[in-house]
Amino acid sequence: MSLDGATLFASNLAALTVRSKELSEILMNTEPVLLEAGIARNGEATARAGQRWLHSSYDPSLEARRLADEAMAAVPDLVVVLGLGLGYAARAVLALGGKVAAIEVDPAWLSALFHVADMTDLLADTRFSLVLCPAGDGLASYLELVNPRSITVVDNKTTLGTYADAATRLHEQLDRFSRKDAINQATLERFGRLWVRNMARNIRPAAGLPGVARIAGTFAGMPALVLAAGPSLDDVLPGLQDMAARMVIVCVDTALRSVLRAGVRPDFVVVVDPQYWNARHLDRCDIGDSVLIVESAVWPSVLRFRTRQTFMCSSIYPLGRYIEERLGPTKGALGAGGSVATTAWDFARTLGCAPVYMAGLDLSFPGGKTHARASLFEQRSLAGGCRLKPASGDAFQAMRGGQPYQARANDGSTVTSDKRLSLYAWWFSSRLAASPATPTLNLSAHGLEIPGMPYVPLADALALPPCRDAIDAALDALVAPASSAAVPEMEPILRQLVDDLNHVAGLADEAIAIADEAIVIAEEGQAIDARPHDATIRRLALIDEAVLASRARDVVGFLFASAAQALGTPPRSFQESLGHTSRLYRAVAESARWHAEQILGRS
Repeated sequence: MSLDGATLFASNLAALTVRSKELSEILMNTEPVLLEAGIARNGEATARAGQRWLHSSYDPSLEARRLADEAMAAVPDLVVVLGLGLGYAARAVLALGGKVAAIEVDPAWLSALFHVADMTDLLADTRFSLVLCPAGDGLASYLELVNPRSITVVDNKTTLGTYADAATRLHEQLDRFSRKDAINQATLERFGRLWVRNMARNIRPAAGLPGVARIAGTFAGMPALVLAAGPSLDDVLPGLQDMAARMVIVCVDTALRSVLRAGVRPDFVVVVDPQYWNARHLDRCDIGDSVLIVESAVWPSVLRFRTRQTFMCSSIYPLGRYIEERLGPTKGALGAGGSVATTAWDFARTLGCAPVYMAGLDLSFPGGKTHARASLFEQRSLAGGCRLKPASGDAFQAMRGGQPYQARANDGSTVTSDKRLSLYAWWFSSRLAASPATPTLNLSAHGLEIPGMPYVPLADALALPPCRDAIDAALDALVAPASSAAVPEMEPILRQLVDDLNHVAGLADEAIAIADEAIVIAEEGQAIDARPHDATIRRLALIDEAVLASRARDVVGFLFASAAQALGTPPRSFQESLGHTSRLYRAVAESARWHAEQILGRS
């Protein structure tokens, strides 16, 4: 090893230690693979493994700029660089204002890179993250943790070619995340305004509700049963009363009717879906002895149900976060994997319960069924069925509507699942890997096999010792009447929010006027020489900075599924770029004013 290599490695390691002491210690104790440093024809540094160059042997920077331009054309939240190489692609993305997660799969390879190139500038940039995914595992957990709204990918062909099996696993995880991103985008387009309207109606009643952070850990060491509404819930119901004597019962809204019919009052009922029909799951259901767990975007009638107590989790939506940050204290975050069952499991984990048993979590269609018999979905299908349109048709449409495929079930048989449900399984698998203190077991023999959530028969759960007295004592303690604290004053917060929204709308109007004026000049054939051109860019850049600095930035941007959707295809000229700017800021102005109207009209 040359002195230069040792010096580079020590410098890079020192910079990495500031960001990740754990990864630094791994590299310190890893022998590097052999990489040969070289010089490209343009004089820039490059390297190769055997006969394969990590970057262009002619112009590595030009190659990286082309990759970065393509990656940033969609204006992603995060660019995932599979194979750091010498950092050219990562630097090019950062130069365009993007955020980068560089993924490596072998610490020996990463150690070698640290011996041949200076990475200190990258490691010092907070927009850059270096993630080690040994053998290709762990990328799903990282993406779930940072939760970018959109990603694009840059491949280092040499790195991925060297670690082909790991590369396959990385791309599988990226494909799953991209499917989730597409579903989120479609969901936002369909329900985004509904969520905001609900939150605007709920601002006042939600302000005084305690947060789930207040009860974190209060059931530490007690087993929990999380009840979802899959078809296998019916198999569990005959033994549910016996299990209720042994476990904390956490029930999702869709399973509530089934559970009550079995003669069990859940300890906790979780309702976080904002749609109207999810509120209807509570119709004519007595939950006066249950504790309700909600999110601020639920259908407003949910907050009016008579319950033993209602606790609120932190909002996953920008409007809710804006208000919560100014009200304080933090309500307490719960995981949101796209299904209420994911939130219910994370709530059981937050309570400190261990182990956690899942019932009705099929994530598939065992026996061609979609839900437990007593669920509202199933009852609506049965009530609406007729000879020419039988209820089984609804189940068939549900099975065929989400790209169905055959998958392995917990008992080793084959079951029909679909791409949407597989995303929930992926969420559980990644969260379970990151939560070893919460062992989780599945009571559904015929449901989709979920890595990290082994199947156990119902008899195992029924063999637990009774602990209902301890559970009831803990419940009594957490719902004991608290001192009547005054509801936080909302008016100053709401006035400030409306002022912030109107300020953003005004900035957007100014940007539209600047862009439209420049477009008219260009269309009339007047030359846009360098100085006016530069002046236009500077004026728009100042407005961009002001909008990005606004406290209402995330609230306004929530209704955009992605910047790429608002902008359209990448511009090919300065005039097209101005058109993009005008369209984007019209959407910004409309969103800001619409949010302000909702706050003023509902609060």
